[in-house]
Amino acid sequence: MKGLNVRQMPATKLAVFILMVAGLLLAGGCGDRAGKGEPLAENGVLDLRNWSFESDGALPLNGEWAFSWLTRGEQPEPSFIKVPGTWGGVTLENGLKIDDRGKGVYRLTILHPPKMGMVAIRLPNLSTSMRLFVDGKLFAERGRPESGSESTVPYQLPTSIYFNSKGEKTELTLEVANFHHRKGGIRSELVMGTAAQIHRFEFKQDAQEWIVFGSLLMIGLYHLGLFVLRARETANLYFALLCLFVALRMSVIGQGMLLEAGFGLTWTLAAKLEYSSFVLSGLFGFMYYQKMYEQEISRKLWAASSVVGIGLTIGTWLLPVLQSSSFIWVYQGYVIVLTIATIAALVAAGIRRREGAWLSLVGVAGLLATILNDILIYNGFWRSLDLVSFGLLFLIMMNSFSISLRLSRTYVRAEQMSFELREWNNRLEERIAERTEQLESSYRDLERLELSRRRLISNISHDLRTPITLLQGYLEALRDGIITEEKQKDKIVRSMLSKVEGLSNLIHDLFELSMLEARKARMSYGPVRLAHWHKRLTEEYELDLKDKGFEFRAVLEAGAEEEHVRVFIDEHRMDRVFSNLIYNAVRHTPAGGTITLSFGLSGNRREAVLSVADTGSGIQPDDLPYIFERFYKNDKSRHSSSGGSGLGLSIAREIVEMHDGRITAANLEGGGCVFRIYLPLAKLSERGAS
Repeated sequence: MKGLNVRQMPATKLAVFILMVAGLLLAGGCGDRAGKGEPLAENGVLDLRNWSFESDGALPLNGEWAFSWLTRGEQPEPSFIKVPGTWGGVTLENGLKIDDRGKGVYRLTILHPPKMGMVAIRLPNLSTSMRLFVDGKLFAERGRPESGSESTVPYQLPTSIYFNSKGEKTELTLEVANFHHRKGGIRSELVMGTAAQIHRFEFKQDAQEWIVFGSLLMIGLYHLGLFVLRARETANLYFALLCLFVALRMSVIGQGMLLEAGFGLTWTLAAKLEYSSFVLSGLFGFMYYQKMYEQEISRKLWAASSVVGIGLTIGTWLLPVLQSSSFIWVYQGYVIVLTIATIAALVAAGIRRREGAWLSLVGVAGLLATILNDILIYNGFWRSLDLVSFGLLFLIMMNSFSISLRLSRTYVRAEQMSFELREWNNRLEERIAERTEQLESSYRDLERLELSRRRLISNISHDLRTPITLLQGYLEALRDGIITEEKQKDKIVRSMLSKVEGLSNLIHDLFELSMLEARKARMSYGPVRLAHWHKRLTEEYELDLKDKGFEFRAVLEAGAEEEHVRVFIDEHRMDRVFSNLIYNAVRHTPAGGTITLSFGLSGNRREAVLSVADTGSGIQPDDLPYIFERFYKNDKSRHSSSGGSGLGLSIAREIVEMHDGRITAANLEGGGCVFRIYLPLAKLSERGAS
């Protein structure tokens, strides 16, 4: 069986797992309950003559009990009251309206088969003191229930009584007095069954609380130890205090573990510990989440909650329990507000993908459900188990898993960083060698750029100085009257105009190249059918090249002639590119050579492949990477005396790149070279009539 990998479990599956564990913890006490309808007491009589505890299980003593309300020594006519239930606002059948402070006597007659044997009754916490008589004999007492507040001693603690029933009926008399708490009466069920059933019921309830208490205590001490080892992590301190205060509250309610321990703890002190630990656990839980999610919970809200929480705690210890319990809604509201604020912050943190936010959200939502459950219980609207401690344990367990996930991921990241560091150290020399080679390559590129710059200046100086010198000489000759014949003057003027036109073209090319490089040149794009474009270029250059003694070949490859095959271009500027390439081929191809214009498609039919090939002198291999740079001219193959300013190929490259294309140059095996242009085919939305 594979191990449970908590780190890889989604938050929802992990929450279901924890809920199953919590369900197992809560699945006590009801194992011996009946599977059929349970009888209820009517008019103070509970008929169990058809009920078998061995086969039907234990049952609660619910229903109408006979009841007498005793105040100031008076003993009005008996009436009936529903059990369980608190006193406040109840109007008895005799018209008497009772409140939560006073003394009442409950009586129940239980009819049962003769010789029922040893039975037991489990009594819950009764608010706030009680005595139980069975057939007139005292069996249990908690505190001292009297008719006045001065003589009554409050003390709440569950207990179980065992007795051997004789005859066919058993009389229960239960005295309950409350003068020290806001709620009086019987809030929870009394359960009756065999001795073994009640013993199991009691054992399961004790085991549940001890398991939860021990878990809270261990988790709290563990995180307190983490804080001692690393005091900067105050979140560990807040989490530890949350666990310890929840454990403290649990030890004084329910089964009363701290009261049972025999430390002489009074009911008043236990009640104050209950209320103050309830407030402080909510406060420290909120402080923990504020520390973990500081971007979602502001410091101002943290400060305000601290002031209110400390104020409620001080008030709890200064005021009598009767007064502080009367304002229980303030305590409950305070914790609910903090819980809702935490839920809102965790939702925001989860949306922002903070680690562990969703797990924490599940835990806080579970806590809120148990808080609402206990509020309904303590206000008499609901009968259930006290679940806040279990809800807080569920919250703490979810946060423990969240912290474990965070720590686990931190360890994983640390391991990854360690591995990467080792790998980096192992490859450091290799990377240094690579960087050194890159620096040397960059240095060579800088040298080449510097050489190109010098060539640029030299070429510009040469291309400008020569015509300017000739122009200056011609103008001086004309000024000095050296040239007098009209035919000679006309020839010199035409030569001067030719030089001026060359200078103008050079300046124009420089300006156009600058605009193209800056991507500021105006372009006029449109769809052009590839076959039509090839046909027009063929007609434009075929006769001219044949007149100059060259063989001109025009090739339209298969697929390129189709109607829908088009490119989206600025036709005028692309014509300029082909003009540069074709006349560049003319300059470097001897008479009788062949110049080929070819249009086709790439293998994936996504690009048009346009090429101009010649059978000329070719390009030196060392020059191939640089021929598209401005003013680059190699004196060994394509030197300046052959014509051109050295800007044509640079302009061609910039124009092609503005069409999202690319241009390459390569030498052919049989001699000569080929320039290839790759242009993307027009999309459906760009196609139209050419």
